[in-house]
Amino acid sequence: MIQATNVTRLPSTKPQARPHATKRAAKALRRQTLTAGLVGGVAVALTALSLHDLAEGVRIVTHSATWQSYAMASGIDLGFISTELAMLTASDKERKVMARFAKPAIIGTLCGSAVMNAFAFAKEAEGLMMTGAAIAMGIAIPALIFAFTRIGADRWISAHNKA
Repeated sequence: MIQATNVTRLPSTKPQARPHATKRAAKALRRQTLTAGLVGGVAVALTALSLHDLAEGVRIVTHSATWQSYAMASGIDLGFISTELAMLTASDKERKVMARFAKPAIIGTLCGSAVMNAFAFAKEAEGLMMTGAAIAMGIAIPALIFAFTRIGADRWISAHNKA
């Protein structure tokens, strides 16, 4: 039997899997996705609360029908959430074009939501201290929705851009 001594082994073209690193990356992705979902869930709960209080404020001020006040409240709160998400997911070029209209819309709807939430919270408050606390809570709701929307979206986008 003749043995060939001049045979050269070629390197394998298959990438060598690193099971430990892959498991670690999968766990990190799951953690990031889970935290994005949890933060998003809190934002959804606060949005439901805000929609109710905002609709109540609109109804008191305008004497409109319940469905009209909820429609207006939805336009305000869901408007700033969807506009902010559109800004977060846009390319740099798209963001520059949208920013001219999106930033004033976000600021205006956040302020409107804060004022109407504060109004609805404070309408039944008794005394200066309780009225002040109610107003602060009413203002905090849209601010928290905004913050949680940005945080949750960032976590989700970051997790899925790596995948």
